[in-house]
Amino acid sequence: MANQEHLDLVLQGLEVWNKFRRTQPDVRPDLSGADLSGYDFTRMDFTKVNFTGTDLSDAYLLRANLEEANLTDANLTEADIIEANLIKAVLSNATLVMADLSSTGMVRADLTGANLSKANMTRTALPWGILRGCNLSEANLKMVDLREADLTDADLSLANLQEASLTGTIFERTNLQGAKNLSMELLGKAKTLHQAQLDPSIKGHIEQNFSSLLSKP
Repeated sequence: MANQEHLDLVLQGLEVWNKFRRTQPDVRPDLSGADLSGYDFTRMDFTKVNFTGTDLSDAYLLRANLEEANLTDANLTEADIIEANLIKAVLSNATLVMADLSSTGMVRADLTGANLSKANMTRTALPWGILRGCNLSEANLKMVDLREADLTDADLSLANLQEASLTGTIFERTNLQGAKNLSMELLGKAKTLHQAQLDPSIKGHIEQNFSSLLSKP
């Protein structure tokens, strides 16, 4: 349950909340389980805030600082999280269906089991991210940075991977069927495609040119 004092402060807006964070930097705010859907939290400092199970659907989190925030099981459906900081944030089992995460920094973020279907992740930075079992079906991953990210058992079916950075990416048992704009040159830089689900034409190209990627790493 959310701390009522912290909840009252965040609902007073940007100036009051960020002053609270500046003057009491050692406090880790607890906003878990709160209904914050539809609120405007643009540029707010949510560093290390506990948002476990919080409803942030349709919320505005543009340029918000969510570094190391705990968003486990949070609902961020259709939230606007553009140019935000989610470095080392935990979003395991969070719902981000149709969320806009474009140009957001998510270095080393944990998205295990998260639902990002139809999300806009254009230019999102996810190097070293943990996306095991993540649902990215129909997501826009144009120019996304997935270097060294772990997408074991993830679903990228029908996702747009135009100009995505895939160097060292783990695609073990990943569903890539129907993925759009997938460059064979970039896919060839992945760490592994062991037991990945691939369209026949893509699999044939990988077998011919990057066969080692299909072996168990």
